[in-house]
Amino acid sequence: MQIPKVEQIMLKDVLKADKNATLLTICELMDKHRLGGVVIVDKNDCPIGIVTERDIIKAIIAYKEKTHLMTAGDIMSAPLVTVSPDDDIEYAFIQLSLNRIRRIPVIKDNKLVGIVSYRDISNALRKDLYKLQEKTESLEIKAITDPLTGLYNKTYINEQLKSFFSLSKRTNQPMAIIMIDIDHFKNVNDTYGHLCGDEVLKKISTILKEKTREINVIGRYGGEEFIILGPISDHKSTYYVAERIRNIIENTVFYCEEKNANFRITISAGIAVWNNKIKNYKELLKLADDALYLAKRSGRNQVRMADEL
Repeated sequence: MQIPKVEQIMLKDVLKADKNATLLTICELMDKHRLGGVVIVDKNDCPIGIVTERDIIKAIIAYKEKTHLMTAGDIMSAPLVTVSPDDDIEYAFIQLSLNRIRRIPVIKDNKLVGIVSYRDISNALRKDLYKLQEKTESLEIKAITDPLTGLYNKTYINEQLKSFFSLSKRTNQPMAIIMIDIDHFKNVNDTYGHLCGDEVLKKISTILKEKTREINVIGRYGGEEFIILGPISDHKSTYYVAERIRNIIENTVFYCEEKNANFRITISAGIAVWNNKIKNYKELLKLADDALYLAKRSGRNQVRMADEL
């Protein structure tokens, strides 16, 4: 992450005054411009001090009825701390902290070119941190999702499968795996091209997201293989979900723009449901995979349960 420079956040329209300006003049300037500090400059526009609200309060306490006789030069903060436009904001922040001040004039070639405040730097750092968090979140999402379909990838699915399995083991509440494979997907690629094949994968991904619950975890597990994980109430409910998806896809018309052709596809699905006899998540995954291949060997376009093995 590149740290912003002072020049990027400084206020260029600086409120300034001569050192002989009275405190009343200084107060009027502050009130008019709604600012809490005035930079005091010499005839060459080189800063020689700064007067802040705190300086004025101190002057009132110290001089009381003689305050109106005081000038900026009498009460301005000294020594004057400055930064360059090319300094990074972290350096400016350190100067503010070390000197216990809230504003620093920005100097270039001995000329006043701006002013930067504690609030300016805090806002910039906060904004930069927010951007970093956004970038981090974006990278984290990319790390766990399939770039083509937007579904979770195999690595993330395996992590979630471990979590679901452990939860079922602790609570004795069942979970299920639905493994889905597109029937004869190679024919789609060979007939209509890989771009069309990609569109099929994306459309099926959309159907899977729309026809399952938010609590389910849906992923692309392989080339044309998908997986759905989730807690369940009973075996039948999982079967109905898989069967409904199978039926929707069977009745969906897919379109290949390049070939100007409509076509249909089917899927096969295998289901495995957790029970306390299953030793680990890999065994549960294998049961779902075996049920899927039972569906494919039995003629495809169907849903089979691991209980049938």
